[in-house]
Amino acid sequence: MRIPRSTFALAALAALCLSLPTTAPAQQEGDMPAMTPEMQAEMAAWMKLAQPGDHHEHLAPFVGRWKGKVTMWMGPDQAPMVEESEADVRWLMGGRFLQWQQTGSFGDMPFEGMAIEGYNNGEERYESVWLDNFGTILLFFSGSCSDDGKHRKMTTKFADVVAGGMVDYRTEYQWIDSDHFTYSAFMNKGDGEFRNLRIEYERQ
Repeated sequence: MRIPRSTFALAALAALCLSLPTTAPAQQEGDMPAMTPEMQAEMAAWMKLAQPGDHHEHLAPFVGRWKGKVTMWMGPDQAPMVEESEADVRWLMGGRFLQWQQTGSFGDMPFEGMAIEGYNNGEERYESVWLDNFGTILLFFSGSCSDDGKHRKMTTKFADVVAGGMVDYRTEYQWIDSDHFTYSAFMNKGDGEFRNLRIEYERQ
């Protein structure tokens, strides 16, 4: 069952309460308004969608501390830059979202990034937001994964405010075993896709 995207479940509850018929019996101050069977069914559906499920179990193996070998290409014909990074991944909101804290450096510049990601039960897709200290942009990703959860693809696009046009950006997570996975990113500015980033992670 698909339910259109909305605000938080508590906001949905408030909306249901506000939609009660004006002919409903008077309530004592502080009492919870009575809900019709239809409202109860809708609330039960929202509560079901709020629970972590199988796709959240696909995210669980990423929890932990990781060391990463970072290989980055600035363009399709550019030599790669190789650095190291660390990632701390933990659950938020009772196992509903992952928080990534990424630290490292590129040359003499310290790097810090953060992601919040999870699985949207209602719209049946993985979602992620990324931010870092190398820019002022928020990247919003969405995607899907293989049935076994070992291969996840995410996509986004953003404006190239320097050169103009839009940039198509996609990422892939490839799970290898309980202590290793890779993250790859691919960029297309309109003249062909190239690999922009590859991180080989090892659990610490």
